[in-house]
Amino acid sequence: AIADSAHLSFGDGTSDSPFSISVWINMEVSNDFEIVNKGTYNSDAEWRFLSGGSSNLTLSIYDESVGSTYEIAYTTATLDANKWIHVCGTYNGVGGTSANAGIILYINGVSQAVTLTGGGTYVAMENLAEEVRIGQYNDDEYSQGSIAGLKIHNHELSATEVKEDYSGASVPFKYKGANQTSLNSST
Repeated sequence: AIADSAHLSFGDGTSDSPFSISVWINMEVSNDFEIVNKGTYNSDAEWRFLSGGSSNLTLSIYDESVGSTYEIAYTTATLDANKWIHVCGTYNGVGGTSANAGIILYINGVSQAVTLTGGGTYVAMENLAEEVRIGQYNDDEYSQGSIAGLKIHNHELSATEVKEDYSGASVPFKYKGANQTSLNSST
């Protein structure tokens, strides 16, 4: 578990911010494999990244200001068990009732065809107080397998950056709002 931090929340109840999650996984069982999440659905959820019940890579975002409100994208391709797989989910922060259209999912550096679904009238994620959990959901569901190299980015990775991350190239860290243009006027 990672303690709650505003740096790991990507919405303020009014608008969403872009984010990306990239990670290597090796699942003993490929369905219902929790990768990483922040909160529990219908309580204090913000986002969730997993291999769902049908072994589909899934990224969900939640608006807990009104109950049962979510936007989800999941791959039509399924994930294999017992082998290392690089997965990445990106979200462009569009928000609103078609927020799931802003989600792109990648397997081994290649973007995948996705199915979009949702419930309720989504506006934006809330900045709630729950911790980030790796390999575990709701204090009682634990993943069987390995998770390595987890990265949570505060921006939407491009397809090129995802491919570079998968291939082991260096992906530059970007600070939210940084401009790197300040000048030093002293010697």
